Amino acid sequence: MSVHAESADRVLDTLARSEADRLSRRRRRTAWVWTTRALVLAVFLGSWQWAVDAQLIDPFFFSQPRAIAQFLAEEVRDGSIWPHVFVTLRETLAGFALGAAAGIAAGIVRMQFPFAADVSNPFLTILNVLPRVALAPMFIIWFGVGEGSKIALSVSLVFFILMLNTEAGIRSLDRELIVTMRALGATDRQLFWKVMLPGAVPSIFGGLRLGVVYSLLAVVVGEMISARMGLGQRIAFYAASFRAEGVLGTILVLAMIGLGLNFVVVRAEALLLRWKGEAA
Repeated sequence: MSVHAESADRVLDTLARSEADRLSRRRRRTAWVWTTRALVLAVFLGSWQWAVDAQLIDPFFFSQPRAIAQFLAEEVRDGSIWPHVFVTLRETLAGFALGAAAGIAAGIVRMQFPFAADVSNPFLTILNVLPRVALAPMFIIWFGVGEGSKIALSVSLVFFILMLNTEAGIRSLDRELIVTMRALGATDRQLFWKVMLPGAVPSIFGGLRLGVVYSLLAVVVGEMISARMGLGQRIAFYAASFRAEGVLGTILVLAMIGLGLNFVVVRAEALLLRWKGEAA
């Protein structure tokens, strides 16, 4: 009996060491990844600033890292940028939430009712291929220059992304599993909640990651055309004033917002997909 216990202890010790080694290698790799990223960014910014100082490029058109940093520091110090950030973020989240909810629901309904899907296919295809960004002026005419037009434009982009991804996720399910579940007596409701929806989650989150980026894009485009507030409106203002540092600095803020939103979606995906072993 003691021999078996000792053998079990050795197996557990080996597994523990293996897990510790794996975590150590992962931490080292993460450190190297971030170090390399920092070096690449430093080389890029240093080369840019050197090219400006050497008069290889004109700072009037391309600005320079030093001027952009000074612009952002002033904007943060006097607080003038924050109201625009909050407006753009609010419009982006509202359009993303509404478009994602409607798109996921539409994808599920179309997969549950094939006849309705066949009837609606040509109409939804026509709407999907319309250049909504080019129709942004019409959204402003229909919904006004306030936040409503930007949210509507965002919804029009996010909706189709989530609908198509939801449908693709449900279609990719293992048909033999569905047949087996039906043979075991599973109801339609059980089949949906236990098989279809969990199986489509990875594809849905792929759509969410893409949708949050397009939501921000739609909002910024709408603000650049006509808006009272928002980062897109600031980009248009600085571009009209020939202030390259203002344009690039505001774009950098937008990039940070997009990165943050994408990070939130990725972390939510990792938490929800932990049961599939995909959290890493």
